[in-house]
Amino acid sequence: MGVVRLIAPFVVICFATGALFAQTPALDSVGKRKVDLTVAQKQILYQSIGNIQTNKAAPTGFRATIGAEIPSGIALVPVPATIAELIPQTKGLETAMVEGQVLLVEPEGKTVVAVIALEL
Repeated sequence: MGVVRLIAPFVVICFATGALFAQTPALDSVGKRKVDLTVAQKQILYQSIGNIQTNKAAPTGFRATIGAEIPSGIALVPVPATIAELIPQTKGLETAMVEGQVLLVEPEGKTVVAVIALEL
């Protein structure tokens, strides 16, 4: 009986903590766009964007990761219509080529939604 009294509060805390985290919305559900691309789509994007944009050095302190905000020094270009037709997930996005990586950017918040590197 003494063991049950010791374990019961622990069990209650575990359930309460689980319920708290279960009600926390996922990051993708608060307005951030998620772009899932196949390997073939990534290759098309990398080759196409790489042919029309010049590779730029990353500004000091910028690291190209999903969710990162694009600094004002990086020029963004809309995804070309031909690519948006082939890959509908990219429609309405902007692109930049930084440090050899193609960045897909949500124009409203200037946040990176995909980073595509050359696969060797």
